[in-house]
Amino acid sequence: MQRKVTAVHPDDTVEEVVKLMLEKKTNGTVVVDDENNVVGILSSWDIVQHIVPDYLETDSNLAAFEAADVFCKRTKEVAQDPVSLMMTTKVRTAKEDDTLIHALTLLAKFHIRQLPVVDEHNHLIGYINRTDIKRAVGDVLREDTH
Repeated sequence: MQRKVTAVHPDDTVEEVVKLMLEKKTNGTVVVDDENNVVGILSSWDIVQHIVPDYLETDSNLAAFEAADVFCKRTKEVAQDPVSLMMTTKVRTAKEDDTLIHALTLLAKFHIRQLPVVDEHNHLIGYINRTDIKRAVGDVLREDTH
């Protein structure tokens, strides 16, 4: 589990969060409230979906006819939107004392990229992502060769 978690608040803006995600070189972040309770997950995918205008969601073929500057205009339009408008609120979490196979099962079953780890009060204390699992697999395989 990683204890250094990139977390944001539901009121943070798209602009703030994208800047943070670029700085931290991450494609997702945990969303916490004022008490550090996990209230959502925000991924780059959520931001992409938010930028796409509603009319293009219903007919993606129209995108081929859009002007080249639509992406820039739309990105600027949503820059000050709060994360709460696009975050995933149904968040799967693990407890600190859960086994690694339990975490792996949640990641696989729900096709999620990061799994917040919370204490008994639902306060964020860390997270596990697919890279952490890959490292753990590598550790086990290296143990078997020595």
